[in-house]
Amino acid sequence: MRRFTLIPVAVAALLVSTVGTPAAHAVDPDTVAGGLVSPLKVAVSDDGTVFVTQNFASLLTEVTPGGDPAVIYADEGQREIGGVSVTGDVVTFTATAQGGPPNARVYTYTPDGEGWAQDEIANTWAYEKAYNPDGGRTYGIRGLSKSCTKAIPKEIRPFVAAYKGIKDSHPYATTTAGGTTYVADAAGNDILAITDSGVSTVALLPQVKVPVTKKLRKQLGLPACTQGKTFKGEPVPTDVEVGPDGNLYVTTLGGGLGEQMPVGAVYRIVPGTGAVTRLANGLMSPTGIAIDPSGTAYISLLFPGVVLEQPLSGPVDQLAAVPFAADVEVGFGGVYVTSADLAGSPDDPQGKVLLFPTGG
Repeated sequence: MRRFTLIPVAVAALLVSTVGTPAAHAVDPDTVAGGLVSPLKVAVSDDGTVFVTQNFASLLTEVTPGGDPAVIYADEGQREIGGVSVTGDVVTFTATAQGGPPNARVYTYTPDGEGWAQDEIANTWAYEKAYNPDGGRTYGIRGLSKSCTKAIPKEIRPFVAAYKGIKDSHPYATTTAGGTTYVADAAGNDILAITDSGVSTVALLPQVKVPVTKKLRKQLGLPACTQGKTFKGEPVPTDVEVGPDGNLYVTTLGGGLGEQMPVGAVYRIVPGTGAVTRLANGLMSPTGIAIDPSGTAYISLLFPGVVLEQPLSGPVDQLAAVPFAADVEVGFGGVYVTSADLAGSPDDPQGKVLLFPTGG
């Protein structure tokens, strides 16, 4: 097994070499649930109950210990259901419109003796529309002439030529600590805080800076006049967790480029000040992070299908190879990982929640 240091060295080439190879430490996983449609987020309660989103099917599913998956919420508006987390008996999840007028909200789901009581705790689209925290940021390639901009293919021009942060919200992940719910807004490019006082911005995530090399230019079909410039991409936060030190730990995909090349990262954010520190870069599509009480971090990499494990201040190993490893959570009995089956057939869903026992 190849070993490498997560902080601060880029790990792209090494990640490629790990795909499909045996894990260094993982035992064979238990299948907690199967037959799921796009299970992109998972949460585990203290008693081992698992909550998993079936994002594109607009479902939230519960799996009690030893039980079968049961849908506990189906969105009538066919919104994407995601961003699930659980604190005590309160489940938090997000809903985002998959088409039509913008609609992005955060809800809590609480047992009420007869089922579940649903409460809306935030309208992140309304907040984004009012404040657009990254509206002052410039993305894309700056300094292009009009003729150069016109030479960029029309279908990608809006994402390549310089533009300001647009008004858009896609709450993708949640976590709650000390009465505050934190939200990773993948479209807003920020981390939000929800309290009884309302919604506020904790921090903006840094732009992704990528040199436009000849190879990249040809790969994307860009004109020669863009070569040598710097492309600044949207960070797109994909998960947020509270570590044992009380700080927030966030994964970022790196925008559209992050689905094609390793530009993802991990950041630490101090909630009180909003100070952002990059801990790792050069990751390929990191979409989930979990940290256990000892400080060991687990990171799921969606497209390589890899889950990384890093003890506090220690070297990084591969915990497991999981096809389309969409999310990771530490909980009752071990490490839970979703296999999203993004390439499968919607008529025969094969998404899973897997448990890698740790003996904890």
